[in-house]
Amino acid sequence: MGIPENYIEYQYHIDALKNDSNYKKQVLKIREIVQQRQLASYMSDSKWIRLLDAINRLDFPPAFMTKLLKDPIDQNTETQFLNTVPWYFGDWQPFYQEGMPIFNSIEYLIVKPMLSEHQGHLIADKILDQTDQFRNILKSLNVMYQEYEHNGSFKIYAYQ
Repeated sequence: MGIPENYIEYQYHIDALKNDSNYKKQVLKIREIVQQRQLASYMSDSKWIRLLDAINRLDFPPAFMTKLLKDPIDQNTETQFLNTVPWYFGDWQPFYQEGMPIFNSIEYLIVKPMLSEHQGHLIADKILDQTDQFRNILKSLNVMYQEYEHNGSFKIYAYQ
């Protein structure tokens, strides 16, 4: 499917949630947090869909960790993620495909566009690096991000 079809499908699933009382509570809580913390939104649903589409064209979907608006920052987990090269793929699919959370609940993502491939016990792991390609995607989509140049990671801001 292309970007327009993916966006329509995403909106279909969001519309299906609008009668769900838990979803309504979540939306109200998100609005409250955004207002209290005076955050600006940098990512729309359509921008998320375009980002997911571009990620699917990479050699591998990079690992990421998600910071939701409602959750406290876990500095230890973030530091550990930033300082290691993942051996696993990121699940860059929308919530209805059991991937990422609902887009409007994401405060930021930390992405590591590298992959460690085990080569054996006597050989160092092979590191696949898509840092340049990932940076180009973010720039081409005008995604607000911060790059951690010392370790090849990116923080994508949905709100700030």
